[in-house]
Amino acid sequence: MQEKHIGLRIILPCLLFLTFGLVLSSGEAYGEERIPFTYPPFSAKKMPPVFFTHDQHIAYLADKGQDCTTCHHMTDEGLAESFANVRNVAPSKQMDYLHATCTECHVKLAKGPRLVDCRTCHSERIASENAAKN
Repeated sequence: MQEKHIGLRIILPCLLFLTFGLVLSSGEAYGEERIPFTYPPFSAKKMPPVFFTHDQHIAYLADKGQDCTTCHHMTDEGLAESFANVRNVAPSKQMDYLHATCTECHVKLAKGPRLVDCRTCHSERIASENAAKN
């Protein structure tokens, strides 16, 4: 009888720890749900689309006392869905604008991934994992 109690005292916490660890390791537990940049529309897909952690960006900005207007501009209809002011940039310059804006913020704040390679953001793995979700 004593052996069963010892077994349960060891097995039950291990099962709980394992379950808790699996829940925390999922992306959503850490606010890592990834959403894609959808504008500008990409005609020649040379690189995988960028899926970024929107919730992490929101949380970071909130900690700094900033809000959605840091990345999204107000329009007559309300908050723009597209990133920053990209729709006001000439179509031929929109991709350069997005790259410069994202990179500038990451470098200035010294946060997020080191943007030393295109594949840091344009990841085949991340794009394929998240494409079906969106």
